[in-house]
Amino acid sequence: MKAHIILHGTAGRAAIDFAGIVWHIGLSMDERHPGIARACFHLNWIFLAFWALYLLGPDATGLLGTERSGPAYGILSAGLFLIHFVLISTGIIALFVVIIEVHAGRPVRGLASVIAALALPMASFLYFAARYLSAVRRFLEQ
Repeated sequence: MKAHIILHGTAGRAAIDFAGIVWHIGLSMDERHPGIARACFHLNWIFLAFWALYLLGPDATGLLGTERSGPAYGILSAGLFLIHFVLISTGIIALFVVIIEVHAGRPVRGLASVIAALALPMASFLYFAARYLSAVRRFLEQ
């Protein structure tokens, strides 16, 4: 395996060519948008769609029954729980990626999507906790 060093026009930037693949060494001043931050952006919209369906109820599509105690509502609730888990997990990983990029001195985009990926499920969990506590209070007051 031969390595060739290719010097670019700017000082401090070099590339190493391993079998035709160019690896950049040095600081790149191009803003990066990590793929996981893009995934957070799309997962945020999926999360908001699940939330809208949850708030409207399973009958929002017109295909399901109107009761909130049936299997369709259970599946919708399970999907909402699953998207909470996926969004929090992805958001934590993306936050580490963004921190690593910033620590390396590279400009990075997508921080707002990462923060939203962490804030949306937390706000949702607080909403459900408040609903649960109010239901328990009503039960105890009866």
